[in-house]
This record gives sequence, structure tokens and C-alpha cells, in this order.
Amino acid sequence: MAKEKVKLTDGAYRDVISGLGTMEEDKNEHICVSAYRPQNLAELASMKLQDGLAEAIVDKPIEAAFANDISIIGDDDGSALKLFDSIGLKVAMKEAGSYQRLTGGAVVVTEYDNDYELSEEAKANSKVVGYNVYSAGRIEFQNGDFENGKPKLFRIRALGGTEVVVHPSRCTIVNGKKLPDVIADSSNIREAFFGVSRLAPCVETLKQIGAVVGSIVNMARETGTLLVQLNNLAMILAKPTGQARDELLELLSVMKMGMSSFHATFAGAGDQFQILNHNFAGLPEIWQKLLNTLCAKSGFPSSIFTGQSATGLAQTNEGDMKIWDSLVKAERSNYLYKPMCALLADLTRRNLKKEMSEFVWGDVQSMSLKEELEAKKLQVDTLGIAQDKGWIEPEPVRKSLFVNGHSWNVSVEE
Repeated sequence: MAKEKVKLTDGAYRDVISGLGTMEEDKNEHICVSAYRPQNLAELASMKLQDGLAEAIVDKPIEAAFANDISIIGDDDGSALKLFDSIGLKVAMKEAGSYQRLTGGAVVVTEYDNDYELSEEAKANSKVVGYNVYSAGRIEFQNGDFENGKPKLFRIRALGGTEVVVHPSRCTIVNGKKLPDVIADSSNIREAFFGVSRLAPCVETLKQIGAVVGSIVNMARETGTLLVQLNNLAMILAKPTGQARDELLELLSVMKMGMSSFHATFAGAGDQFQILNHNFAGLPEIWQKLLNTLCAKSGFPSSIFTGQSATGLAQTNEGDMKIWDSLVKAERSNYLYKPMCALLADLTRRNLKKEMSEFVWGDVQSMSLKEELEAKKLQVDTLGIAQDKGWIEPEPVRKSLFVNGHSWNVSVEE
């Protein structure tokens, strides 16, 4: 049976668009999200460069991850850690970490001495002299570049638009958040191989915050309206030319100069001036709601963005710092640890003739002197209770806390 044509009247157009009033457009059954589109990396990079909140989302976890030095296992004399810093591996990994959060991935290309054929496998006896880091947006893949899911080469778009082919043995991949496999085939090769940006889900909220802040600024500028009452104003304005009109314009000019320069104005006999103020309520709540949405999308605690918790409570921000520590530790273990181990092993084997590939991250947060002394006092009080109960002898405590340098772990021999 053919469906009758229906004329849209009054609010019918709104009902169809919003999904109200018709079964065919019912939100609960037939309205779907739009299909995924590959991310515009140029737009994300521009936002990161110009928006402080976007820059924080990209860079802050990486800065926190490398805030304190790593401890390389087997590096008894500290030579590996010194080389790690001096040759630029720490700086390269920080840059690669920021790139993978911005563009979904990065490639660290190792440079070797007397070995400049980038399209060929690196020589076994060459020493590492430095690193170049490229974001996923600088890598150009083609369908024939893969074998068993791994790239046979990397096409890097260098400065000036030239393409440089690099052998995989020289490249270390820093992957980003993995693209779901159900849409990986329909996306581009870059995202399917590297991953997706962590900034992209926050873009819409960042734009809304910018729009709201701009509106608040405009409202604040217009909150004071000057009301001017001049004698015979209507009569003067009715005349297109004349001395009276020129005098009026000159008077208004003098008034404007006085108000902007001296915060004063001039009034003649019978003239009246009044500033009308408009109050706007609820603006802080709107800002806070948008900030909460941004925190939910980015995974950041509110105090990391503004220095203030979302509820205004818990002024120590202890809960926020636990969330932040967990976020940074997840960033380290999920995205940075494995490529750093590979680069560290290559560096120490070639330059120091040592096999060192594992390390321990430094603490995310460092205690101040006051916090450290308070923690040590609490430790001593706790150990004192254990000693009074006969669970531990004084000598192990003395050795652990004072003889061989302070330790938070007190061991007791059986």
C-alpha cells in the first residue's frame, strides 16, 4: 500500500528532524551515530599549538612520565644512564610520546656513524650517534609496503616534501591507542597500523569551551551600557548638516575620550548620563560543567587543568593525584616501555658493548623535604610499635634506616 504524502505544518519539520512524533525517526530504534572518519591531523596539530588545554592533554602525561630519571637494570656505574641522556634518547622518547598522543603514533629513526644508506639494513658494527623522530602524519604507506602485517619499509615525508625510504631495522615504532578492528579495514592504513589520537575525542568540547569563554568576554564588555540624554537631541539628529550637528558629534567625541582616558565625562546644563549594568548568573556553573566534560573525555583530574578539584572539596587533591599517577603509569606501560627497551638495548650493545634492555621508571611524584620527613617519622613510629610488640629487633631497623642509607623496606632475616 502506497504511503500517503503528508504536508509538514507548524512544528512538524522540527518533529521529523529531532526524532519526535514519527516512528520512522524514533531515537530509540532508528537514530544511529555517523560512521567513523579518519582524523584530520593538521587540525589537531593546529589546536595543540594554539590551545593551552589541548597542549596539556597531549604533553602533560609525557612530561610527568620523564620527570624523574629511570633506573637501568645492570647499570652499576651509571654509564648507560649518562649515555641515555647525552645521546638524546630521553628527548627523542619524550617527543615520540607527545606525537603518539597527538597523531596516534610515531617513528624513532636511529642514526649510526658512517652508515647513511637509510634504505638498507643497519650495519652490525655501527655506533648510535643520534635519533630523528617523526609523527604518524609524516609516514606515507602504500598497500604493497606490508608483509605479514609488518612494513617492509617506511616512506617518510621529510622537510620540503621529499620522500625518504627507511629500512625497518632503523625504525622503532611508538604506537598509540589502537583502532577497533571492526573498522580498521575501512579506515586508512596509517590509523590501522599506528593508532588514533587521544586529543581527537576532546576537540568538540575544546571548541565549546572556546565559544563559551568568548561569549562571556563579550557579555562582560557589554554589561555596562551608557545612557545619554541631551536637550533637543531628536531635533539635532533630524538635520543632516549644520553647526548643531557638528557640535553634537564633537561633544560625543570629547565624552568618549574622557571616559576612556580619565574615567570621567562632561555634562552641560540639562544633560543627563546614566550607566545601566546587567548581571549574568550561572556563568561559573556553565564553565565548570564544560570543564568536567573535558576531564571525562581526556581522563585528566580537574585539578591538573585548573589547580582546583571539580567539587571544591578535598583541598589536598590526594584523590586527584592518585588518578593522575595511574594515568601516567598506564601511559608508560602501555605505550612507552616496550619501544624504550628496544632502543636502550640497541644503544648499550653498540656503544657500550653491554646487554642492558630493561629499566625501572622513576617516581611520578617527588616528595618535598617536609613530606619526606613526615613520612620517615610515620615509618619510625610504625616500626616502633612493631618493636614494642616483639615482632622485630632494633638492629634490622637501625641497618635499614641509617647504616646503608634510608630504605622504605625493612627486611628481617629468619
